[in-house]
Amino acid sequence: MNAASAHRRAISPDEFAAFYDHSFPEVYRYLSAAVFGDRALAEDLTQETFASLVTAVREGRAETQSMPWLMGVARHKLIDHYRSNARERRRVELASWEVGEHENDQLCELDNVDPAVVVELLRNLSPSHRLVLVLKYLDEMSVEQIAAEIGRSEHATESLLARARHSLARSYRESQS
Repeated sequence: MNAASAHRRAISPDEFAAFYDHSFPEVYRYLSAAVFGDRALAEDLTQETFASLVTAVREGRAETQSMPWLMGVARHKLIDHYRSNARERRRVELASWEVGEHENDQLCELDNVDPAVVVELLRNLSPSHRLVLVLKYLDEMSVEQIAAEIGRSEHATESLLARARHSLARSYRESQS
């Protein structure tokens, strides 16, 4: 038996069902939060995540039955969704962004705002802005980690994050006037 076949082992239907039952709520909860409660989108992304799991299981990849692997797939499905939406949005419109001097302080005014209001404001942001804010504040990733995940330089990611913060703060101010 070689090293590659040592890592391949058939997973019984019962083992798969038990893993699915255990992991589904956590994956759905993560994706639902990441798409700000958009139930249909969370369900679609969860389904895509588990479709990838089924494919990997059929290939005999043993590492697939771990939560870190599965959550990584879910995160990649989320990133792919936002990338796709961003490409489509760029085709439809060109946007210019103003970056203020105090990007890092712009979210301070949201500290005491009802989370439901913040979620609604996030829904109105561009997909790329939502994505970096989710990765930064929900997944608590560093700029370096976000850059690696979305395939941008750290500088470009910092700039995108600053624009996202600015856009969110501006939306909040506009909603208050």
